Amino acid sequence: MATAPRDTLRGYGNADRPLLGELWERDSKGLSPAMAARGDMEPNRREVDYRRYHDPEFFRQELTKIFGKQWLFACREEDIPQIGDRVPLNVGPHSYIIIRSGEDEFKAFHNSCLHRGTLLCSKKESAETIRCPYHAWEWNPDGRLKKIPSHWDFPEITRLNGSLPEIRLDRWGGFIFVNADKDAAPLTEALGPIAEHFREFAPERRYTKARFRKLVPANWKATQEAFQESYHLYATHPEGVPFNGDSQSKYDIFTTPFGAVGREAVPSAVPSMHADSSATTLAAGMAFAQVQQMWHYPQAALPEIDPDGDVRSQLGQWTREAYEQAYGRPNDQPDAVMLDSSLYFLYPHFTLWLSEAVPFVYQFLPHETDPNYCYFDVRLLMPWREGENLPPAAEMIEIGEHDSIAEKAPAFGFLGMIFDQDMSNLPLVQRGLKAADPAAPHSRLGAYQEGMIQAWHELIDRDLAR
Repeated sequence: MATAPRDTLRGYGNADRPLLGELWERDSKGLSPAMAARGDMEPNRREVDYRRYHDPEFFRQELTKIFGKQWLFACREEDIPQIGDRVPLNVGPHSYIIIRSGEDEFKAFHNSCLHRGTLLCSKKESAETIRCPYHAWEWNPDGRLKKIPSHWDFPEITRLNGSLPEIRLDRWGGFIFVNADKDAAPLTEALGPIAEHFREFAPERRYTKARFRKLVPANWKATQEAFQESYHLYATHPEGVPFNGDSQSKYDIFTTPFGAVGREAVPSAVPSMHADSSATTLAAGMAFAQVQQMWHYPQAALPEIDPDGDVRSQLGQWTREAYEQAYGRPNDQPDAVMLDSSLYFLYPHFTLWLSEAVPFVYQFLPHETDPNYCYFDVRLLMPWREGENLPPAAEMIEIGEHDSIAEKAPAFGFLGMIFDQDMSNLPLVQRGLKAADPAAPHSRLGAYQEGMIQAWHELIDRDLAR
């Protein structure tokens, strides 16, 4: 891969509004391994051909050579808590069944009856067996053939050769991943630094408190790219400019044997360089605290911040205390985890936030047939109170192309409005890609802030050249 110039400007800040790396070096809990880590991939793909966002043949190759070969996030363990619980994972025209086959055992199968191809699982459901709705062929939860009505007419199919075809499944942090490539390397190799960076955050001790899936009239890459940079904050989310340092954000891309893990880290409780001189660190900190009290910690009194002290350190301590009061769990995580938004993108389609302020999980899935559409699946991944039972996972709320996330998914609070702002751009993006000058139908990407977009397209080129 080509290498970007080492003199690329890596963010824009000043003494009052420092770059995120400088803020992390002053963290009251010290520099954690995650904060100290530096990416090793320097992409240099400043132009991306717009046709790859809507060309049907390009879309077909992506489904085969990328989504058919990479580890894909399928569901969370709490989604299917009982033996026999199952959910489908649809990836373009391909479909898989993810099922809990034992107390602590999960399986994944091609979602197709061996008889005449009927889809075996079309929605989240539970039963003692996997039963075809058409002719009642039946399999045990572990995929072994149990029953064929009129079995006398199918003498060649036995319990030795009639099991459902299985695909690879692996787990980490309460997440279930699948891979249709039987020769794929283990999931741990794809995760790269994620497992170590999220060790204290412990996603396995969290659950899906709220969830929605939005049908987006834009390609899966264009939709994911809306979240792979904070450059859009100034225009799309202007209300966040006084207390989020978009221009001071930090981007790292870590290579893995499968592709890459990208990290976009945006500082909170500090004004953006786009904010005018009236925006102060103290005001930014209080705005952050008000949002957190409203959304996560209604039982906590707002902090009394000493303007002559380190505002972020005081906020970090306030949020740790509010967390411990809410959940009865000790919390010694860095200010960076309590305050900032660090988004880890696992190639090709999964995003996990290392953030107590905004503990989200994203999944970007291609549409069944149309490259101009995709599905944006969002979870709120929260801890539960120490000593209490694991709460049930929230049911997914389906949100249509023209529906508002804020209206349909109120559990996301004011962030539903933020998501709606993001979604409002995407139909314009998808239409504009096709309206570009035919003599130059390509993007002109920023050298640093849009480096992850560059990296993903370099990886796509690699995979499509298999």
